[in-house]
Amino acid sequence: MPLTVLKISALFFPLALCQGSHLLIHTDAPCHLTVDGKPQRTLTPDRALRLKLSPGEHRLEAVPTLGGAKWVKTIALTTADTHQELTISLGATLGYWIDPATKLMWTAVDNGSGLSWSQAIRYCRELTLAGFKDWTLPSIDDLQQVSESAANENGYRIRGPIKLSGWQWSATPGQQAGEGWALDFGDGGRASVPAGDSGLNRALCVRRSQK
Repeated sequence: MPLTVLKISALFFPLALCQGSHLLIHTDAPCHLTVDGKPQRTLTPDRALRLKLSPGEHRLEAVPTLGGAKWVKTIALTTADTHQELTISLGATLGYWIDPATKLMWTAVDNGSGLSWSQAIRYCRELTLAGFKDWTLPSIDDLQQVSESAANENGYRIRGPIKLSGWQWSATPGQQAGEGWALDFGDGGRASVPAGDSGLNRALCVRRSQK
């Protein structure tokens, strides 16, 4: 993987504070981090790491704890860079995203085409991703927890780097027999939909256990 150099923009602080840079590092998936060849603690989405680094170039490497390609970046800090943040984005390339608020693991994309309620349940039950085979179709409340008030660049009101292509089935039975609840991330509304309706409905899978 080719190296990239990130030039972090400067913030003004008194000269006395410019002897080092405080870098706050976030991640969207658990990983093992090294900085300039020195191992750091394992990073998780719910716990950032704060480092003090000297001015100059620094090489950061992150290896996902669940396996996958190494993330590598070289950053260049100046004496004016005193408080900066950096996010290590791993989940989308590995096919999943872990919600730091609920610790649920979501697939990074839905199945991509229309399917019925029973087909959505079966799709998630049979899915193998990131070495895990215990994926399930989420409840309607699970889906609601990742719904946002504002739409992203693709027009979906969803938190995290998840790509959607339509409405999302839930595993929750609907209001009437033969219906299931689905969520429209376009407007954030839920609807009880006939189980055989496959036109706009997709399957976005979730894992509850972290092993």
